[in-house]
Amino acid sequence: MKHSLLTACLFAGLLTPALASANPEPTAYDTKSVGMALTGTSYLERPAALALNPANMEGIKKLGFTFNLTNLLVNQTAPVEGPGTSVSSGLGYGPLASGFIGGRIAPRVVLVGGLYIETGYGSSFSGVTCLDGDPVAPDGGNTLPDGTPSTPTTTPPCSNLQPQDLNVTFFVGEFALGTSFKIHEKFWLGVALRLPFSKQVADLWQNVGAALGFFRYARVKNDLGGVGTPSLRFGVTIKPHKKVNIGIMYRMASKIKMTGTTETSLLVDQETGGPLTLDSQADWNIPHALAFGVSSQVTSKALIAFEARLQFHGAPRSGNGNQTVTATDPNGNLDPFTIVVPFGWKNVWSAKAAFEYRFNEVFALRGGANIAESATTQAWAQYFTPPPGLSGNVTAGFGFYWKDRNNPAIKDKYILDLAGAFAFTTGELDNRYEGESLFIPGTDPNDPENLPVGICSRDQIVRTGCPGKYNVLTYWASVSFTLQY
Repeated sequence: MKHSLLTACLFAGLLTPALASANPEPTAYDTKSVGMALTGTSYLERPAALALNPANMEGIKKLGFTFNLTNLLVNQTAPVEGPGTSVSSGLGYGPLASGFIGGRIAPRVVLVGGLYIETGYGSSFSGVTCLDGDPVAPDGGNTLPDGTPSTPTTTPPCSNLQPQDLNVTFFVGEFALGTSFKIHEKFWLGVALRLPFSKQVADLWQNVGAALGFFRYARVKNDLGGVGTPSLRFGVTIKPHKKVNIGIMYRMASKIKMTGTTETSLLVDQETGGPLTLDSQADWNIPHALAFGVSSQVTSKALIAFEARLQFHGAPRSGNGNQTVTATDPNGNLDPFTIVVPFGWKNVWSAKAAFEYRFNEVFALRGGANIAESATTQAWAQYFTPPPGLSGNVTAGFGFYWKDRNNPAIKDKYILDLAGAFAFTTGELDNRYEGESLFIPGTDPNDPENLPVGICSRDQIVRTGCPGKYNVLTYWASVSFTLQY
């Protein structure tokens, strides 16, 4: 029983925060890119090109520096109180910061280093008194193994009980060092070495008793982080005409091994008398990604750009079908054990279109829109997951340019960029999977020890696939400063 409860607590603590970034990554590395619908693969010839298309770093003349801060406010709605319900999380704040610096080290070679956030997220559901359609009772809403309820489990309207908060913070970042090579005036190449890292923190109230076949909620906290395996990003820029650029980026997959602790109020540490804390380890896959962009400097003032991106979350080995988790009891009372957390993500795409109009040497106006597919599938959607289906993003921005007063020949030495955006993913899940039993994606259904999971049922520690309204509204505010000459 203790082994199963430990497994349940670890499972509950890891599933929700890991799912926080199911949609395509925001790629919020540069405010000009944000204002132009997150494009830039073909035209952004700044230090931030390190993260979008390292070949474009060749556009740096001598030296370049960019600092960017993108602020996200996220509001989610999901059927937290049970199938068919609709609960709003309220606004959660997530900052995405990045910094890049580089310069020319040879007539045809540029070197750039950078630190940036690939994906960031933070949200919560506060004061929940009815979770999954069951009251949040002071003793955890316990139902005994023989099925006898020790507290009411269906008493509407789930009030006058003990409210609980669900809080999640998650981000993936990278440090990268890259170089570009001008093979020809019309053909540039670039490569970057990436070192990914991540952090996830969760404080949740979950049905950890489901691992033993009965209904019991408890407080679960986890704090994990780690550094992944180095990986590469490749870029190609082709300039077939003086007014046309073509950019291609390919990012290799990498895996982050996260370590930390998981703590539960359900079990007591016999040595300290407090909640039992497990030493935990989990992996996080950053999938292969491919981007293709075309831009045209239609006139000396007008730029248009089109871009498409693919992310292979559904790849068998490097995607996010599931997550392997291991745990160790630091007191030595249990042997280390492994569990598999379901994701069920699929490959996703996004398409983008943007423009910039530079009125004069000082001011530019930007805008754009994109559409993307969520990686989430219906059967495995849950509270902190963007809903399955399509999402949209509308952006606008401004650019301000200044010359070097001491050397007027150096134009656009100082650049201040401002941008805002609104993104939405909305949908309503039907009950097609409710009550159905499915195997965890990426596992072997022929393994006799691998049992199917009942979707949207009390058999799940974190319920997935429950019918109801799911949507995510995200408000962006981005600013960056660039120095280049």
